[in-house]
Amino acid sequence: MSSDKSDNPWDWMQPHDATRLGQVIFDPAEQARWTRAVMLGGLPYMWRKKAGAVRELMYDRMHLRPGDRVFLIGESVASCGFVEDIRERIGAGGVIDVVDITEEARDAYISGARGRSGLLATWQWQYTRSVADEAYDVVAVVQAVQHTDDWRETGAELLRIMRRGRNIMLAEITFSPQMVMKAELDLHIEYWVEKLFARIGWRIDEFPYYSPAALLAAFDGLVTSPETFAWKGLELFWGTKR
Repeated sequence: MSSDKSDNPWDWMQPHDATRLGQVIFDPAEQARWTRAVMLGGLPYMWRKKAGAVRELMYDRMHLRPGDRVFLIGESVASCGFVEDIRERIGAGGVIDVVDITEEARDAYISGARGRSGLLATWQWQYTRSVADEAYDVVAVVQAVQHTDDWRETGAELLRIMRRGRNIMLAEITFSPQMVMKAELDLHIEYWVEKLFARIGWRIDEFPYYSPAALLAAFDGLVTSPETFAWKGLELFWGTKR
């Protein structure tokens, strides 16, 4: 039942809503399950159905070549088509090694884990500690940019395993402050966002976010010709290893 004192949109569900949808709509556990279900499946849909042109730009700026060895860290890498697309470009003679952090990231959000920076769902990356210097031609971090807790440290480590003169690529569909600002411009969208995060388990402003400016600063002196690109909340960063 609604209460004029409540700031939680779920508390404003009415008896006539339950008549149509069932008493289950008042169950906080079910509300949490539904809100998390809204979040799941979004990455493959957005990357494959909505962001095709930017995905092609991303591959273009990786400067992939037949026979390349590629190291890829990301979320939903297979279902988003990243593995298949990269293999097509590097050919049968190429190699792609993948670290998919999907479940690790989800567990970190739900458990409230925070990295050294204090940001939610971030941690120190140690995926490449046993990899030899310059073992790969290209390194890409696609839809995992927000989950390291120190991009200066991580950037230097990822560049260590890359050959000189080749490109590193970071790509993310972000939860940026600009997204929150845009949602606040429309009452319907603001309500939907507030209702989603009222039960999901963390606030929208707790999503970790590294802006293009922050990434440029993190890679300062480590790469040449760094560039960024942003479109509808999808942000790219790339540069050439010195």
